Amino acid sequence: ARKARRVVRELFDGLHDQPDCLPPDWQVRAGAGDAARCAEAIADYIAGMTDRFAIEEHDRLFNLASRAQ
Repeated sequence: ARKARRVVRELFDGLHDQPDCLPPDWQVRAGAGDAARCAEAIADYIAGMTDRFAIEEHDRLFNLASRAQ
């Protein structure tokens, strides 16, 4: 459970800092300049993830080893 909380928190923080890492349709939903709208879109995006996809997305965004592949 601790790892899951960390993955979700890091996904949210990372995507909030760089919403351009969201898929294009979610970038549109997040909007430009509205922090509350962006946060809500990111929360919805993460809520729709399966556990496996959340871990894969976290690895894609934060794991340097997976970027080298």
